[in-house]
Amino acid sequence: MNMFIGVDIGTTGVRAGVYGEDFSLLGTGEGKSIIRRGPKGEIYQDTDEMYAETAAAVKTALESTGVRGSAVSALSFAGQMAGIIGIDNNWNALTPYDSWLDTRCSGQVSEIKKKAYDLVIKRTGNIPSYNHGPKILWWKQMEPELFERIARFIQPGAYVAGRLCGLNASEAFIDWTYLHFSGFAGNQGLGWDEELLGMFDVAPEKLPQIVSPLHVVGKAQKDEAALFGVLEGTPVAAGCGDTASCFLGTGAVKKGIAVDVAGTASVFALTTDSFITDRSGLVYCSRSVIKDLWYSMSYINGGGLNLEWFKDTFAQDTTFEEMNSAIEDISPGSDGLIFIPHLEGRGYPYEPDMRGHWKGFTRNHTRAHFYRSILEGIAYEYSLYKEKILGMLGGELSYSVRGVGGGAKSGIWNRIKADILGCSYCTINREDIGILGQAMIAAAAVGHVDDLSAAAGKIIRKVDEIRPNADNVRDYAVYIEKYKKLLAEAG
Repeated sequence: MNMFIGVDIGTTGVRAGVYGEDFSLLGTGEGKSIIRRGPKGEIYQDTDEMYAETAAAVKTALESTGVRGSAVSALSFAGQMAGIIGIDNNWNALTPYDSWLDTRCSGQVSEIKKKAYDLVIKRTGNIPSYNHGPKILWWKQMEPELFERIARFIQPGAYVAGRLCGLNASEAFIDWTYLHFSGFAGNQGLGWDEELLGMFDVAPEKLPQIVSPLHVVGKAQKDEAALFGVLEGTPVAAGCGDTASCFLGTGAVKKGIAVDVAGTASVFALTTDSFITDRSGLVYCSRSVIKDLWYSMSYINGGGLNLEWFKDTFAQDTTFEEMNSAIEDISPGSDGLIFIPHLEGRGYPYEPDMRGHWKGFTRNHTRAHFYRSILEGIAYEYSLYKEKILGMLGGELSYSVRGVGGGAKSGIWNRIKADILGCSYCTINREDIGILGQAMIAAAAVGHVDDLSAAAGKIIRKVDEIRPNADNVRDYAVYIEKYKKLLAEAG
């Protein structure tokens, strides 16, 4: 029996899963993501800790299955997408993981925006932000001696895979799902953009080779393999970014499938067959694991945290299930109460000074109204993403939404989203989407899966489907326009 290991090296933790040939989940293991803060505002992770926690998670997952590592046919790693690690020629980390949460490169973001805002969007599909390009410039400008010693800049998934396989800098890689965060890539052509690199005097030799997520980057070396509990020589795939892995694990593998990741960040994406860019910065475009398939997407930073904050602050005496029941009979629009969900700034478009806002409340509004308005506010924001994406595509696209994450367990919230977005909203039969996506990549990398799209269609199925209520859709259309006006005021 062939087994495949999928790993997600996330911001809040590491998770590994062992899968059988039919992609049933046989065992899991977890590790810590230890976020550290320095005296100068740096937010980082120690690369040795990251590697050790990942190895421990994989070994625990294997041990939980009761089978030997020799049964594992391949591994694949997903990782945090927007941060960087600088390595030397021998794959030693010269920098910690410069996290996507670290904002020290604000000056470099401004520099790139001033010199090449339109060009970066046109070439990469995304706006300049706290991602690879500005971070590379920060190390170049603020730590020039160290920068000279850095052979390549890579991401956490690549770092762990390369260390496991004993790679050197000439074999450094980045898979194509990260390129919208690169700042320097020609995303359509799958190459580094000479014009952008020249504008900011970054040598292309500092950047890794661009590969398919299915590319086998190497084989586990003896001593390192023992740490992970796998056999020496086990193939390791390039893998992909954590968000792309989740989308694969939801079955969003063909045009016209939208995904709502109702987690810590509230993410909305729509699969298309077109690379489309948005100068306003409301949405961005990223590659799928599936070649020539794209995601037009955006997210609310900390959208899901708004619910935790509300409960901890105003509803400690109740449960989410009770709060969901309490809002069932409240009419669409929360009787005129509208909520702006950007409590700590808006990421897309980049408006860091925006704050949360309630408008329209009276003495007739209850705690339940305020809670429902949070759910609606996140869905109103999604409706703007949908409107922008469909507008850029130049017409209507038939689609439905697949909801995943903790928030998708709320039937009333799923109903609200269906009515506000005006489309069917579905849940699926899997919750292990991030590590499932990596297991599928590992299997495809070694030939066990010939067609990822077809495999995903068999593995991932719709469970519940909510169709929009025509009356609610009409009522919510009025509130969406009110939300737009309030959002403009808040900015």
